[in-house]
Amino acid sequence: MASSTIIARSGLQAVRAITRAPCSKPLSIYTTRAFATSWSQSNKATPSSPSSNDSKPSSTGLAQESEAAEAKGFYGGFLRSLAKFTGHYTVSQTAMRSTHNFYEICAAQLQDKRSFWLDTCGLPDNFQTWFSVTHLHVWLLMVRIRAENHGKVFQQQLVNHFFHDIEDRMRYNHKISSGRIISTYMHDFLAQFHGGVLAYDEGMCKDDPIMAAALWRNLFTSSGTPAQIAVLVDYVRKELQILDNMTSDEFLDSRKLFGTQAPALRGVPGK
Repeated sequence: MASSTIIARSGLQAVRAITRAPCSKPLSIYTTRAFATSWSQSNKATPSSPSSNDSKPSSTGLAQESEAAEAKGFYGGFLRSLAKFTGHYTVSQTAMRSTHNFYEICAAQLQDKRSFWLDTCGLPDNFQTWFSVTHLHVWLLMVRIRAENHGKVFQQQLVNHFFHDIEDRMRYNHKISSGRIISTYMHDFLAQFHGGVLAYDEGMCKDDPIMAAALWRNLFTSSGTPAQIAVLVDYVRKELQILDNMTSDEFLDSRKLFGTQAPALRGVPGK
C-alpha cells in the first residue's frame, strides 16, 4: 500500500512539473499549401527458424532466461505505464523530442558550413545571417513535416525551439538584458519568419525565378550576385528532393540531415 502511494505521488509530481513548465506563445505559422510526398514501405524481415541440428539449451539456462525476461517485462511495463501516465507518449511530447533533434541540426548549419555560406554565398558573419540560414532550414523541414500525421503539432514545436533559441542567444550570447529591446527584436524576427515561409512556399510551388527572388529578399537581403543566388536555388531544390525521398520512419527518427549530425541532447528526453 505504501509503495503504490509513493508511485502515485511521484507520478502526480511529474505531471505538475510538466504543466508548470514555461512555454512560448503559440505561433500561427501554418500555411494552406500542401506538400505531397511518396515513399515505399519497407517489408519487415521474418526471422528464420532454427535448424534441427542446433543443440538444445539446458533446462537451467531456459529457467534463467525465463526469469530474466519476466523481470525485464515487469520493469519495462512499469516504466512504460509510468511514462504514459506522465504524458511522455502524447503527441506534443513526442513532437517536442523529435523536433529538438531537427532544430539542433538547423541551428548548426552556419557554423558547420561557414565556407559555403560566408565565402561561396558571400553572406556576412552576423546574427541576422545565422537567423536567415537557420530559418531556411527550418522551412525545409516544415515542408517535409506537412506530409506526416499530426504535422501541425510537429511544425509548431519546431518553431517553438527556434524562437526559444533566438531569445536565449540574445540574452546570453549578445548580453541583451532589456526586455523591451528583446521584445522588439522578437517581433521583427517573427515578421521575417512569416514572410519568409510564404515566399519560400511560393517559390517551391512555382519555378526557380520565384524561388530566387524569395532567397534574394530573405537570405541575401537584396544583395548577392546572380551566380550566388543560382547556387542557393540549386541547394534548396536538392535538399527538398532528399527529404522527399525519405520514408516517414527514416525522417522522424533521423539524427542526420543536411549532412549534419544532431548533437547530444541537453536535458531533453529522447534517443
